[in-house]
Amino acid sequence: MAQESTEKSTENLRIQADSITQTAGSLPHGPELFKIDINWSGASVKVLMGESGVGKSTLLKTLGGVWKPRRGNLKINGQDLWSGVGFRQNKSLLREIGFCFQNNALFNSMTCLENLCFPHRKRFPETSEELRISLAKNWLERVELKNTDNLLPHELSGGMQKRLAIARTLMLKPKIVFFDDPTAGLDPITSRQIAKMLHELLLESPALSVVVTNDEDRAKQLSPTCYILENSYLTEKVLKS
Repeated sequence: MAQESTEKSTENLRIQADSITQTAGSLPHGPELFKIDINWSGASVKVLMGESGVGKSTLLKTLGGVWKPRRGNLKINGQDLWSGVGFRQNKSLLREIGFCFQNNALFNSMTCLENLCFPHRKRFPETSEELRISLAKNWLERVELKNTDNLLPHELSGGMQKRLAIARTLMLKPKIVFFDDPTAGLDPITSRQIAKMLHELLLESPALSVVVTNDEDRAKQLSPTCYILENSYLTEKVLKS
């Protein structure tokens, strides 16, 4: 079974936000949900928490370049996301960012194997198909989805779909990776299992990861500290075991 190299430099892994603001849904009008300053660097896991509706997912999508900040400056690995030719045309930067959406965003008409291979084929066209399939099967095993190659997403349980989405995100080897509530909607046992698996995978991956969760128990599994979004600002908090 093919193995991916994990030898990636952790230097220059950085998210820098200077007074960035955003409205709900990135709408052109409406109250700003937050005004945030961030300077995170190095291979680590940053956990975002806060009450429902305060803007955690909105902040995550803004940091990940899905939405442009209403105001302020945002840099990923020292590069301004929204200056010059624009983030969406900066292919070298796109290759460094991964995003795992809360609803998984799986391709419903594709098998589990092809859900992994399709984005990898777009990101790494130079990789041979034989190696790509081997890597995909390896990732399915790593997230405990062995023998699901030919299953469609609707044939999987909710927890299995979460595992598939996580595998697809990490198979692309992002340097900066965002997870929007990866245990949302799962029962406590499955949620704990998914968080444990994600923690182990992130320890093996020299990336800067940002994870949103509403569950403090899951947050404790991922990091000894978290960042609380409250009253439009972020506050770091030590999580008691």
